[in-house]
Amino acid sequence: MFQKKIVTDTKKIDELLTRGVDAVYPDAQWLRTELMSGRRLRVYTGWDPTTTDVHIGHTAWMWKLRQFQELGHEVIVLMGTFTATLGDPSGKADTRKPMTLEETRRNAKGFVKKTKAIFDVPGNPITVKSNHEWLAKMSFADVIGLASHFTVQQMLERDMFEKRITGGYPIGLHEFLYPLMQGDDSVAMDVDVEVGGTDQTFNMLAGRTLMKKMKNKNKGVLTLHLLTDASGRKIGKSEGNAINIDAAPEDLFGKVMTLPDSVIWRAFEMVTPMELGSIASLKLQLEDDPRAAKMKLAHELVRIYNGNEAAIGAEQYFESVFSRKEIPEEAESFLLKDGVIWTDVLVESKMCSSKSDARRQIKQGAVKLDGRVIADGDETARAGILQKGKRHFRKLHS
Repeated sequence: MFQKKIVTDTKKIDELLTRGVDAVYPDAQWLRTELMSGRRLRVYTGWDPTTTDVHIGHTAWMWKLRQFQELGHEVIVLMGTFTATLGDPSGKADTRKPMTLEETRRNAKGFVKKTKAIFDVPGNPITVKSNHEWLAKMSFADVIGLASHFTVQQMLERDMFEKRITGGYPIGLHEFLYPLMQGDDSVAMDVDVEVGGTDQTFNMLAGRTLMKKMKNKNKGVLTLHLLTDASGRKIGKSEGNAINIDAAPEDLFGKVMTLPDSVIWRAFEMVTPMELGSIASLKLQLEDDPRAAKMKLAHELVRIYNGNEAAIGAEQYFESVFSRKEIPEEAESFLLKDGVIWTDVLVESKMCSSKSDARRQIKQGAVKLDGRVIADGDETARAGILQKGKRHFRKLHS
């Protein structure tokens, strides 16, 4: 039951409207007025359940929703269990593979547990909904009715469709239906504000259009900057560089340390709850020492999801393995069989998921014995310290 009062503190509202924010529709003043009114707003973000993973890029909108929560507003995380069965148009040349409803429901499970550290606001918990509850009930006439509110020209304005046309790649007619369905989510839940990354601006504005036409209501849209590397490539699952928040503390710490220097301060702002004043002070101290800044960021992220002791342990582990080139004491031992080859050792010791993965790692020079690169996966293995990548070790003995 909702117990928290609506907070209209101007400083907190100013931070909500600016921290990590790219744009506000219709404008920031409209949303400021709504937030100052004392009325409880209904705010939502859609979650794409095409995977069970939650990575740090995802958490940018979660921390923004947390700000709404702390001000006392109603926050909904909508599981796109139906829309994922169609296939959200991607920014790639090809269309995204649709999923079954059962697959999307299975992937949606566990979300609340994984994000508890973010959304655990006393007296004002989030609500989780699934859009198959209303979209699965739509008739063909309902779909035609939704489509009547848009033109083909409007759909072709979406930048990813423009890129497909320019590149000579196909656009499935069904892909035009996705923004209609996402727009109908806003209508079905009668929301006041939708939050999301800039890559979802078109879909979110489609919901704004439908709310105006079907409910005569002015729905706000707040877009957030994307967490990107120095080249502008989004850090996330579609680019293969995601950092999952439920990774083991040592892995989470190590992966954060691989982020490009250019992303550090935006990450502090967008994927941690650290106060802006503290971030500014830290930047003043460490702007010329990106490694130390990343150590602080890695420590903070591990602390959020695993606690302070785990953060201290992960930092000590990183320092011992990567700074002082020590082998971790807890590295597992592995008994070598007579004549076993390196490819099989990597699989049997669970350092690689398959033989093809093992061969790929060896080909990339990621596998070493006692600090020397192993070049031939068919070579007979021998005793020593086996290392894969920067974080995985086995003590081999015969």
